[in-house]
Amino acid sequence: MEYARSYLNWVVVIGGVPTMVSLSLGHLLRSEGYARPASIGMMFGGILNVIPDPILIFIFQMGVAGAAVATAFSNTMSVVFFIIQYLRLKGQASVSLNPRYFTFRYVKQIFSVGLASAFATTLGNVSNMVIVKLAAGYGDIPVAAYGVVKKIDQLPLNVSMGLCQGFMPLVGYNYASGNYKRMRKISVFSWKTAAVMSACFVACFAVFAPEILVLFIREEQTAALGAVFLRIACLAVPLTSINFLISYTLQAMGKGTQSAALTFSRQGLVNIPLLILLNQIFGLYGMIWTQLVTELIMLPISLGMYWATFRKLRSHVTAADFHRKQIG
Repeated sequence: MEYARSYLNWVVVIGGVPTMVSLSLGHLLRSEGYARPASIGMMFGGILNVIPDPILIFIFQMGVAGAAVATAFSNTMSVVFFIIQYLRLKGQASVSLNPRYFTFRYVKQIFSVGLASAFATTLGNVSNMVIVKLAAGYGDIPVAAYGVVKKIDQLPLNVSMGLCQGFMPLVGYNYASGNYKRMRKISVFSWKTAAVMSACFVACFAVFAPEILVLFIREEQTAALGAVFLRIACLAVPLTSINFLISYTLQAMGKGTQSAALTFSRQGLVNIPLLILLNQIFGLYGMIWTQLVTELIMLPISLGMYWATFRKLRSHVTAADFHRKQIG
């Protein structure tokens, strides 16, 4: 509890504002078309985080608090980097740091689209809490093994999130200009790319799971159980990536309601109840298989909602063309 409290104070209480500001400035910069400096800013914070970690943890003997301080510091430096970029791009970007331009004019549109991401993050955290709570009933080793696996499992999902951040502006631009054919090509290409990259991660995790787990934790029983968990959990990664991308495609099109409905259905209506049910029926391993079952259930629903939305757009375009011809 003391380790958790110390980390929470530095990363969330003290470092929460720099973290959110850094993410916001990075996404805004990317939406302006400046993908390279946005990516550099994100990487700058991550790379900088690695340098003070061992210094604060081992040299200054700060332990977990040292890792937390390093994270808060790196996010703060990332904010400084983005501010410098915005000042350098003054007059070239529509985003301004000048307080007189601050307005609540677009709050409704922002929240209507951003609500899906908020749902995804919140319900994802609730899902993790449920898993940890259920796993705790089997002892400390399953909790530790799951914690390590969850960190490893996030790597391919974070790659997919990077794809999301990259293709969302492109989808938004083409949707706004009415170029739905190109928008569809961008979306499908992103889904295929995510599936192929995720499949590569799955193959890597399946073959080298024991070796990967030992890099994170040396305790033999925990590493062995974690390797089994990883081989099961990684099977869901390609499907999770595609479901994520479909949801974010709908967000980029301004379809916040549909995107939020998918997110809520995936985590709230399917994943969390399945966790409890499969734990009751199959025990510990039932929980680990839950993510794959959830993604298999949600994939046809996600695809169905996307194609229904796309067909509706296409029918509107066809009707508009017919109307113009009739007038002509």
